[in-house]
Amino acid sequence: MPWSAIVSSRFVASVALLGAAALLAGCATTPITTLEMTWVSPQLPQSSFKKLLIITVSGEEMVQIAFQDQMAVALQKRGVNAVASRRYFTRYTEGEKARFKQSIDESGADFVLLARVTRVNQTVREDQRMTFGDATGLYTAYDRYASVALSQGDYSVKTVTAETSIFAVQGEKMIWSARTRTANANVTTGEHFAALYVPVILDAMEKDKLFGRAPGS
Repeated sequence: MPWSAIVSSRFVASVALLGAAALLAGCATTPITTLEMTWVSPQLPQSSFKKLLIITVSGEEMVQIAFQDQMAVALQKRGVNAVASRRYFTRYTEGEKARFKQSIDESGADFVLLARVTRVNQTVREDQRMTFGDATGLYTAYDRYASVALSQGDYSVKTVTAETSIFAVQGEKMIWSARTRTANANVTTGEHFAALYVPVILDAMEKDKLFGRAPGS
């Protein structure tokens, strides 16, 4: 085979491999939130919420702030008197529990929407290196550059499982709950994470007929 043909074929192969690696990395770093399940109480109240307090528990306060604000606005647009508590909780301690209870008692709400992160998994993915050419000799240096370029596809994948539940303050009973999973959560935080999460929760609430009920007396 002519020298020019050898160089050309190897160059085309290298470009294809690097392009594929970049494409895979790009797809893998797109955050996606999906609904895993919902549960509705058989005793779901027939009247709407007089006041729905939004409260959160998460390791990242910025995520809590964004979620509460965005969720409150979205629910208000659907006719729900939803209020962001602006109380943020990151630990499960007796002191935090007391502050949590105080936040609810002082709100005057008849229902509470509690969103909390229940699990965070973080794994490291390493894309396989694909080299070509002779092990030694003319293409050795080029192979090393290709391997370094492909190693940029290595990344840490963070998956977040969260639960959003609604409780009646009186009787402290849960009336509705949804579990979601966000893949590739490591590439988004705060405002952008909430923008993915909120529509999934709203859609689940709508499907379970939590909107459009007769106003409470």
